[in-house]
Amino acid sequence: MILKNHHIIITLASLLFLGCSQRPAGVDARVLDAAGQGDAVAQMKVGLAFDQEQAFEEAVLWYRKAAEQGLSEAQNNLGVMYKDGQGVVQDYAEAARWFQMAAEQGNTLSQSNLGWLYHAGKGVPRDTTLALYWYQQAAAKGHVTAQNNLGILLLQSGDTAAAIPWLQQAAAQGHDGSQRILDAIKRN
Repeated sequence: MILKNHHIIITLASLLFLGCSQRPAGVDARVLDAAGQGDAVAQMKVGLAFDQEQAFEEAVLWYRKAAEQGLSEAQNNLGVMYKDGQGVVQDYAEAARWFQMAAEQGNTLSQSNLGWLYHAGKGVPRDTTLALYWYQQAAAKGHVTAQNNLGILLLQSGDTAAAIPWLQQAAAQGHDGSQRILDAIKRN
């Protein structure tokens, strides 16, 4: 029992050393210990727990540790933090950097997020070719937001015939926006 309590004290001390002011709810001592010892998956879990508690600065700290080790989910989440300005100063270029790393590993969330940045010209030059590419990567794997955004991009480029199947796939997964767009196309 004394050894177990000692282990928890060491884990909590390592959290304080790493800059965290609190222990996130729902994270047990084993996960905290593994995170403190450099386990990227455990670091991601700690980051998620802090993110859910809206302790964004702590979430960024843990996401960054896992992201720097190449964990694509952490890279995506760190990119989201930069995109939204949560726990860091909003920086679309930095978001794009992290999304790019994860997207190249096949992370569908990052592929969709990167497509959006290129589509909107946020942090990167507006580039519909790259937006199309990244949306297609994620949409082909069933990512509903990418399917919707790909459909919108194709509509914007004047290719309604190519847009409809993507919007239909997104609508079939419950994406209300896609269904509204399809309804508008039918009315016109």
